[in-house]
Amino acid sequence: MRTDGSNSIRSILVRAPNWIGDAVLCLPAIEALQSAYPQSEITVLAKPWVGPVFLNNPFVKGIIYYDSLEKHGGIIGKWRLIKDIRGCHFDMAVLFQNAFEAALIIFLAGIPQRIGYSMDLRGVFLTQPIKLTPDIKRTHQVFYYLNIMTAGSGDRGQWTGDKIRPKLYLTDKEKEYAKRILKSKGVAENNIIIGVAPGASYGPAKRWMTDRFREVAKRFIRNYGAKIIVFGGKDDSGICKSVLNDSEGLNLAGKIDLRESIALMHKCNLFITNDSGPMHIAAALGIPTVAIFGSTDPSLTGSIGDKVVVIKKGIECSPCFERVCKYGHYNCFKMIAVDDVYEASIRLIKEFANA
Repeated sequence: MRTDGSNSIRSILVRAPNWIGDAVLCLPAIEALQSAYPQSEITVLAKPWVGPVFLNNPFVKGIIYYDSLEKHGGIIGKWRLIKDIRGCHFDMAVLFQNAFEAALIIFLAGIPQRIGYSMDLRGVFLTQPIKLTPDIKRTHQVFYYLNIMTAGSGDRGQWTGDKIRPKLYLTDKEKEYAKRILKSKGVAENNIIIGVAPGASYGPAKRWMTDRFREVAKRFIRNYGAKIIVFGGKDDSGICKSVLNDSEGLNLAGKIDLRESIALMHKCNLFITNDSGPMHIAAALGIPTVAIFGSTDPSLTGSIGDKVVVIKKGIECSPCFERVCKYGHYNCFKMIAVDDVYEASIRLIKEFANA
């Protein structure tokens, strides 16, 4: 990213990605943006279900919620959003979301400097279009966003260690909420708490079998007296219920909002999950995380951190990045046994027991 005239940049708008996991992975780039323009205030433009990821972040001054279903729906709603953005007098916009619409909106809002990947014919709306090269497409999503900060040069030299790990921030009030809820559900401070996220909104090719999640949970209950908390959205409620089945545990799918989920995830000693938004949230909170991959590639979308173990079987057709297995066999998941996940979980929880 060019720094010419950086002292004149006082207000920056960041268009966030629309998926929770991607929103978490763009957090290091927002931190880098603040470092590049320390005198500036950063505002995030995000869909309502993603916006809470940026709450309490010390590098984010404010959030504009882009409600495309109601307030900002249709042509009139879009013009309302454009007018609101224009009224904020931003000096720069940085697009982490890749849609044509995202570039058009900031162009019509009259933001002087507009930076993002030049794709889907939107380069004409950007003052600094960045070419999306094959190398960038093959890099991890964290670097995909950080690459915007180096104006597409691909120089990763400065992005190492803690600088590339996404971080989420909780308030004391949120932490107290989690303690209160767990106490009301009979979860003691000395209990081992295992978080489980068996869903994945992308599709079944990203979901390990529910009965195997259930067996892992039962082993932790039987062998360690662990307390199981199952996380997910409304669409995951059936899957989450099946994971607990006749086992004792707390099913929170669709019952609490994202910030409440983040607060309760923070209390977990271990998190077992598919490649999903909760996977990235748990890792960003520093929770030891076992991530189960099927159709996707952990080198591109895996969690960043030293407390993450990836379980993936190398078969010829994976990664295919399909939502549904085109062969119908889902062997990339069938080959992952309960023992694989349980034993990896035990090793990880013992390694960080006193962390």
